[in-house]
Amino acid sequence: MAKMRFDADEEESPAKTAVGMYSREGEYVSFSQPCDCSGQVELWLNRVLDSMRSTVRHELSNAVTASEDKPREQWLFDYPAQVALTCTQIWWTSDVGMAFVRLEEGYDNAMKEFHRKQVTQLNNLISMLIGQLTLGDRQKVMTICTIDVHARDVVAKMIAHKVENSQAFVWLSQLRHRWDEKDKHCFSNICDAQFLYSYEYLGNTPRLVITPLTDRCYITLTQSLHLTMSGAPAGPAGTGKTETTKDLGRALGIMVYVFNCSEQMDYKSCGNIYKGLAQTGAWGCFDEFNRISVEVLSVVAVQVKSIQDAIRDKKQRFIFMGEEVSLCPSVGIFITMNPGYAGRTELPENLKALFRPCAMVVPDFELICEIMLVAEGFVHARFLARKFITLYTLCKELLSKQDHYDWGLRAIKSVLVVAGSLKRGDPGRAEDQVLMRALRDFNIPKIVTNDMPVFMGLIGDLFPALDVPRKRDLDFEKHVKESILDLKLQADENFVLKVVQLEELLAVRHSVFVIGSAGTGKSQVMRSLHMTYQNMKRRPVWVDLNPKAVTNDELFGIINPATREWKDGLFSRIMRELASVSHSGPKWIVLDGDIDPMWIESLNTVMDDNKVLTLASNERISLNPTMRLVFEISHLRTATPATVSRAGILYINPADLGWNPSVSSWIDKREVQSEKANLTILFDKYLPSCLDVLRSRFKKIIPVPEQSMVQMLCYLLECLLTPEHTPADCAKELYELYFVFAAVWAFGGAMFQDQLLDYRVEFSKWWVSEFKSIKFPSQGTVFDYYIDPHSKKFEPWSRMVPNFEMETETPLQACVVHTTETIRVGYFMERLLEHRRPVMLVGGAGTGKSVLVRNKLGLLDAEKYMITDVPFNYYTTSAMLQAVLEKPLEKKAGRNYGPAGSRRMIYFIDDMNMPEVDAYGTVQPHTLIRQHMDYNHWYDRNKLLQKEIHSVQYVSCMNPTAGSFTINPRLQRHFSVFALSFPGAEALSHIYTSILSQHLSGGGFSAAVRKSCPRLVLFSLALHQRLSSTFLPTAVKFHYIFNLRDLSNIFQGILFCTAECLKAPPDLLKIYLHESNRVYRDKLVEEQDLQAFDKLQADTVKKFYEDVEEPLEGTREINLYCHFARGPGGGYMSAGSWSSLHHTMLELLDGYNEVNAKLNLVLFEDAMAHICRINRILESPRGNALLVGVGGSGKQSLTRLAAFISNLEVFQITLRKGYGIADLKTDLASLCLRAGVKNIGTVFLMTDTQVADEKFLVLVNDLLASGEIPDLFPDDEVENIIGSVRPEVRSSGLMDSRENCWKFFIDRVRRQLKVALCFSPVGSTLRVRSRRFPALVNCTAIDWFHEWPQEALESVSFKFLQEVENIEPQVKQSVSKFMAFIHMTVNDTSKEYLANERRYNYTTPKSFLEQIQLYDSLLRLKSSELTSRTERLESGLQKLSSTSAQVDDLKAKLAAQEVELQQKNEDADTLIQVVGIETEKVSKEKAGADEEEQKVAAIAVVVSGKQRDCEEDLEKAEPALLAAQDALHTLNKNNLTELKSFGSPVAAVTNVTAAVMVLTASGGKVPKDRSWKAAKVMMAKVDAFLDSLINFNKEKIPEACLKAIQPYLQDPEFQPDLVASKSNAAAGLCSWVLNIVKFYQVYCEVEPKRQALSKANAELAAAQGKLSAIKHKITLLNENLAKLTAKFEKATTEKLKCQQEAESTARTISLANRLVGGLASENVRWAEAIQSFKKQERTLCGDVLLTTAFISYLGYFTKPYRLQLMEHSWRPYLSQLQVPIPVTPDLDPLTMLTDDADIAAWQNEGLPADRMSTDNATILTSCQRWPLMVDPQLQGIQWIKTKYGESLRSVRIGQRGYLDTIERALAAGDVVLIENLEETLDPVLGPLLGRETIKKGRYIKIGDKECEYNPNFRLILHTKLASPHYQPELQAQCTLINFTVTRDGLVEQLLAATVTMERPDLEQLKVSVQRRGTT
Repeated sequence: MAKMRFDADEEESPAKTAVGMYSREGEYVSFSQPCDCSGQVELWLNRVLDSMRSTVRHELSNAVTASEDKPREQWLFDYPAQVALTCTQIWWTSDVGMAFVRLEEGYDNAMKEFHRKQVTQLNNLISMLIGQLTLGDRQKVMTICTIDVHARDVVAKMIAHKVENSQAFVWLSQLRHRWDEKDKHCFSNICDAQFLYSYEYLGNTPRLVITPLTDRCYITLTQSLHLTMSGAPAGPAGTGKTETTKDLGRALGIMVYVFNCSEQMDYKSCGNIYKGLAQTGAWGCFDEFNRISVEVLSVVAVQVKSIQDAIRDKKQRFIFMGEEVSLCPSVGIFITMNPGYAGRTELPENLKALFRPCAMVVPDFELICEIMLVAEGFVHARFLARKFITLYTLCKELLSKQDHYDWGLRAIKSVLVVAGSLKRGDPGRAEDQVLMRALRDFNIPKIVTNDMPVFMGLIGDLFPALDVPRKRDLDFEKHVKESILDLKLQADENFVLKVVQLEELLAVRHSVFVIGSAGTGKSQVMRSLHMTYQNMKRRPVWVDLNPKAVTNDELFGIINPATREWKDGLFSRIMRELASVSHSGPKWIVLDGDIDPMWIESLNTVMDDNKVLTLASNERISLNPTMRLVFEISHLRTATPATVSRAGILYINPADLGWNPSVSSWIDKREVQSEKANLTILFDKYLPSCLDVLRSRFKKIIPVPEQSMVQMLCYLLECLLTPEHTPADCAKELYELYFVFAAVWAFGGAMFQDQLLDYRVEFSKWWVSEFKSIKFPSQGTVFDYYIDPHSKKFEPWSRMVPNFEMETETPLQACVVHTTETIRVGYFMERLLEHRRPVMLVGGAGTGKSVLVRNKLGLLDAEKYMITDVPFNYYTTSAMLQAVLEKPLEKKAGRNYGPAGSRRMIYFIDDMNMPEVDAYGTVQPHTLIRQHMDYNHWYDRNKLLQKEIHSVQYVSCMNPTAGSFTINPRLQRHFSVFALSFPGAEALSHIYTSILSQHLSGGGFSAAVRKSCPRLVLFSLALHQRLSSTFLPTAVKFHYIFNLRDLSNIFQGILFCTAECLKAPPDLLKIYLHESNRVYRDKLVEEQDLQAFDKLQADTVKKFYEDVEEPLEGTREINLYCHFARGPGGGYMSAGSWSSLHHTMLELLDGYNEVNAKLNLVLFEDAMAHICRINRILESPRGNALLVGVGGSGKQSLTRLAAFISNLEVFQITLRKGYGIADLKTDLASLCLRAGVKNIGTVFLMTDTQVADEKFLVLVNDLLASGEIPDLFPDDEVENIIGSVRPEVRSSGLMDSRENCWKFFIDRVRRQLKVALCFSPVGSTLRVRSRRFPALVNCTAIDWFHEWPQEALESVSFKFLQEVENIEPQVKQSVSKFMAFIHMTVNDTSKEYLANERRYNYTTPKSFLEQIQLYDSLLRLKSSELTSRTERLESGLQKLSSTSAQVDDLKAKLAAQEVELQQKNEDADTLIQVVGIETEKVSKEKAGADEEEQKVAAIAVVVSGKQRDCEEDLEKAEPALLAAQDALHTLNKNNLTELKSFGSPVAAVTNVTAAVMVLTASGGKVPKDRSWKAAKVMMAKVDAFLDSLINFNKEKIPEACLKAIQPYLQDPEFQPDLVASKSNAAAGLCSWVLNIVKFYQVYCEVEPKRQALSKANAELAAAQGKLSAIKHKITLLNENLAKLTAKFEKATTEKLKCQQEAESTARTISLANRLVGGLASENVRWAEAIQSFKKQERTLCGDVLLTTAFISYLGYFTKPYRLQLMEHSWRPYLSQLQVPIPVTPDLDPLTMLTDDADIAAWQNEGLPADRMSTDNATILTSCQRWPLMVDPQLQGIQWIKTKYGESLRSVRIGQRGYLDTIERALAAGDVVLIENLEETLDPVLGPLLGRETIKKGRYIKIGDKECEYNPNFRLILHTKLASPHYQPELQAQCTLINFTVTRDGLVEQLLAATVTMERPDLEQLKVSVQRRGTT
């Protein structure tokens, strides 16, 4: 359903009620009931779905019943196509059923009659097809026709097989539709499976031709659904896998979605698709499923299984990806795959199990062809089909094999569609003519020229005597011609034909490949058609992109796995934009770039009939009918058949257009009319023969497309035919003169000299003999002359060569000495640059390409031009390139970008062919450059918008022997190519004579020396020539390339010499010989090459210097020049002798060791020579060294010393976890600042192991090549640098412009920063690196470290042995010889081992030093063991003799002890009695004390009761007392005085005072006078009165007073409240009286109790006193008892001790007797053992020597090699030494290292019992270097894991946190096992492997972290690889141990296994015996 029709309301605007639906094809079906589309979208959309299904079902039921009422031809048009087709199939099924019924009733012809009826029906349909039908009806009839033919064939097949019963498989295996009247449903049956029709409205779509293969596929897929599985059709391209699946879906009324799988899909995007399918019940067909990565597929398996399980369990809802979703059980998941294509994975097993495979093979083409012809309306379909298929079969067999030929199903289909349209367009023409025309005109565009006659012959044979003209649209052709002329092109017949063919192809195929070589006019054909569309006002849209200029993810978009964010792709954005353009004009997406399966396979669904782009975000973008994909490509080599078959092909042969049209178009652009005429004649005269001869005869330096040479000729003519050279009225001879000059260079400029021929010379000879009209001078070649603009004659280029002036400061490599070669190339380059034409210089390494270009570009006007260097390297990608290209550009208006201001930008691309070529032959950066050169734009990688780039041009260089050698011809054709060859002898002689004579002319050199200069130059050139032809590069000797750089380096060395050094001509020869040795000889690899070189050199010397024999005698001994022969800074002088050099170097070494970490170097001759070589390199300007030698040859140590000699600092990077490019950039930036700004000389030392990422070398390569690394410094840093060097630039007399300052900085960096690379030659690493990074070899001086010679090994070992004790001095020499011999023999055996066993075993100087170290430590260990054993036995003998003497003494001692014991016993007994009496006394006293204590306790209870009682009563009295006190507080002096002053107060007041007087009466004498007057007297002294009240004795109030006061108290007015109103003071007194009386009353009650209490307390005190007296007495008694007890215990102990001593003495006597008796025989044996140990001590140094050799070298060899070395090589050598080394005869090294107990313990731990394994285990436990087990059968690792058990820390490289585990184990001293090593190790572990401890061995550096090092730490490495190739560096750090199972080992192990099986009792016994033995 594409859209719906809505009902209109009253105002004629659409309402929200849908009444019908349209299909994509425009078919309309009205809904059975209107559908309400209001409300929430998810609700009304579901209602639409239901309406759609019910409508299809409703229509079906109507159609089934109505089909009997009308003839079929009319009935068809009443119903939708889908319904009509399904009903046809329903009726066919029921008709066949009826026929079977009638057959069973005995009516034999029933089936045949039905067949006749079918044929009639079919013919009716065909006749309808020929007539006029609308598009929709035609499609409907064609579809029914297709299915009907199949129905007819099935019936025919049943008749032929005489099938009589409806249960026959022929019938059951058909897809049979039936209508169930009861359920009103349609069902489809096939075999035993039944499906309910899904009623999905599918529109008016075509159906597939059903062949037997389709049937088989249907059965497999339906059966898999029936069994709740999924289906997987697999097979080659074009067999109909996807289409058959879709077709089955259409037959069942189910929607099928096709998804094009790509690498960008992850499990979540797949899961979302499955979730959608499961809920809708639709089918998903996943095309090219195996392109999804295998990690995703394993998750997909789980997802698919969960859906299948839910269907099986008949669930309505199920959990999927963590959420509950509904399930529609009709869901089907199908995958289609092409086996064995590029970029495909094997499906995981758990996924395979869910899908039933169905093999799809090539179907029956003839049947398909016939049925489709029928459907297109052909009557003689079968006959024509046979012709058709015959033609295609013959084409496949007879035509050449072209990548773009496809004679498969898709090609057949497209021709049939054309045939159908031709037939309808010309109904009167005969059918065979129509088909022939379709076959011919549709295939011709793709046929290559050579095949054309064959193809036309085939067509002629199949359709004899037919000649149908091509169908032409003359009006269209007229438009095409106009458009071609608009584009200023030539409207050539062929060209117009190609444009028309492209248009015809685009009409029938929506994807078209336009294929042709570079320069054949592909782009122009497309542009012309595009222009035609424009002129026809069809509004064409054209978007182009190069799909390889971006990555796949950038092309199609990618989901960020972390954030699930979708980043759109370039192609998807373009396609979406074009799909949304509303007009119907043609819209092209032009994909101009190499095809590779990785991107084009993602377009499979776009290119085939699905026409939909499926993205990883699950977006689907449809290709609408006006959109086309046009691919412009040069070949289809890397495309899969799936791709080729999906597109139409227009092949443009080089011969179709040729060179003429392009030349004519160029000539048309010239302005002068006479020039045009002349040029046309000249082109015709010269070009054909030139191009002809070039095709066959002359070799170019790189392949240059023919068109490119013609183009270059035009470009050169543009430069030369200027008004100054050829004025408007000049003669035609002048034109010809310039034309010839241009043609010679256009056709011959790219020729070069190879090993055999100089093709320039050959070409020159040919030219002169071929074209006589323009005469060249007779000397030299045609390339040696130019046209003088004034005389218009040929002059030699040499006239333009300037004189050479050398600046003393400039290093030789940077000098440009002009020769004719540089002048002429420069001449053309200058002119082409001016005309904005791209130029390319091609030449070998060291021919001066880059120097020349830089020199030329440097001379350009800075006002007009900007220059950007773009160095290419192996890792340059298009993104990196784009960043570099865009950096200097600025944004102009709109999408335009260009250089600043009005200047032009020149990009200088150096090493154009360096970047990596991908698997499909594309170089990514080139695609970007080509996109720009072809279309002037590229795309912004983030915004995906076009950027138009203006005012830029390109110059490039490349070396045809490096990188990818050549570049893509489609890029190559844009460039004008000049070959730069090695300068000729003449030029070289000129260069170097001028350099040398200039040096010798100053500084006091003698005239004789100056005179000998030319002879030396000739000699050097001759030697160079002979060398380069003798030593040719090979795979191993890839660096044997001798060029100008080598010559310059030699002369650079000679320039170091002063007059003091060069006194006479022989000195000059001597220094030359030395320098040539350094430059040539030091890079030679093998001994025989060195000898060959020496011979060559000597021969050449004899040839040039017959007279100089004597002085050269000395050079044989030593010919070494160095900068420190006379001490550092003493100038470049000859080293007189080895001894003087040795003396100088020792001083320098001591100097070095004083200030740096100690270097323990042995300066043998070889080492000294290397130091001189390295130092020479570091001293020379821009000197960088490449030191090549196996790890441990001393490259780094010698470099450090050499750098120290030249006062250079050494810098090395420190690798740490995650150290990457950015870190290296930071390190290099700081180095460049030190060198360039601070002017500090530094050596950047880099080793193999420090190249953690190959991309590190990109930076090193740039640094070596130009001294400049792009983007090394941020912009602000650059400004700082320029600011820092500006003053120095000014002071040197230069302009301080930015450019000059930066150049000054870079020059200084190149002068001060030296790079020393220490690489290993093993394997192909160095070779590959030198190819990817040419500067590593080209810009360095190579010093090749050879194996240490025997004398070096001897002197080194002898030096180290001086410090070893326990060896006789005279034997040391022999030991050192033997060690060297061991090393050399192992080297030889390793070569043999490699040849026979393909295993790599290396020894390096480092492993030799490790051997010496191991020897030293083993010897110490063994000798200390021997000493301790001897001492033990000697002390044993001594003990024996002393023992017998001691026995007698012991006997006497025993008698004395027995007497003493008797006495002690008696003493103890008496003491026991005394203690008993004392104890009894104490216990009696204690009983009395206890009784007393109880009494005291009883009294205490009584007392505490009384006390509690008193306290309670007192508490009651307390408030009254307090109240009295409070009352007093209210009184004070003032208110009392006030009271006193009353005259006659009221009664209440007087009563109060009276009461006070009564109460305070002293002694109880109550006063009589209590009047106010008396009261006043009482209160006279206020203070005294107050005091008397306060201190009133309240506890003793006399009885009389109490009695007297009672009346007052009873007075009702006697209340403080009442009195207060009269007087405050009176009230206070009143309150006091009341409360005091109250208190006293309570107190009287308490007093008796208190007295009782005090009495009780007295009693208690008395009782307690008595008790304490008794206790004191007991204490004294106890003390007495304790003393007695102690005395008793002491006596007892002494008695026991005495008893034990006596017993011990008795035991000792008995033991001593036994010992003396028992050891009587040992006495003799021990004495003998001591003798043997003494003997062993003498042979110890020899035994340990053999054992060391065994441990150090034999681990990796197999048994036969171990025996051969030990028995037949080492032992014999020991016996023939002059001073023999004492050694035990027939020594087995195992006895030195282990004993039987150890071996038995190992075997208990699981070590195999054979000798080889025992040897291995011994080596593993004894070696000092970490053991590396080569253990493919995992026997060793099992033993290790059992041996160390829980304490073993097991890790794998790269697993998370493995470094942390190692660091922890390092500190704790654990054993670490690194499992499953590959052939390389993480460089961070380098220091750990080399055991490079720091801080006195307490720490090891891992990365930039110092980790604590525990000496108990052990590392074991393990690999499963059977024959790993470990680098020598690693083998020197580890001891390789070969644990591979051997035959003997297997025999022994099998025997053990057999015994275990057959006699388990014996095995058990053996094990238990072994265990007991070991415990």
